[in-house]
Amino acid sequence: MLSGLIAAALSGVLFAPGTASAAPVGGVDAGVPFSSVVYGSGCLYDLTVPVNATGRVTFWEQENGQAPRFLGAAAADGAIATIRWVPRRPGDRRLYAQQGGVTGPKTLYRVHQGYGSGWACFAL
Repeated sequence: MLSGLIAAALSGVLFAPGTASAAPVGGVDAGVPFSSVVYGSGCLYDLTVPVNATGRVTFWEQENGQAPRFLGAAAADGAIATIRWVPRRPGDRRLYAQQGGVTGPKTLYRVHQGYGSGWACFAL
């Protein structure tokens, strides 16, 4: 019985209620592209992800069959982390975020040839 009380006390200290690990709580959102259908290579987008804790959030891009590519990192501001993203070339890719060793859901984005640059850019 004493060992049960000690174990219960230790679990209350080590695993206190409400101490969830830091993690993305949704997928990466690149907003609505100018063309409203696809994203453009060379165009500028703000990537945002909702998170449940403060701290560093890393953003990643993975093309089909390729190793993930680090896009950048940001400190969570409130419940959101944001970086800027410029797709390098056309193709399908999955974007995701990591925080506290936890990977958020991967979201598919289709990137076509971009025309223009920065915010004044569109894709066909």
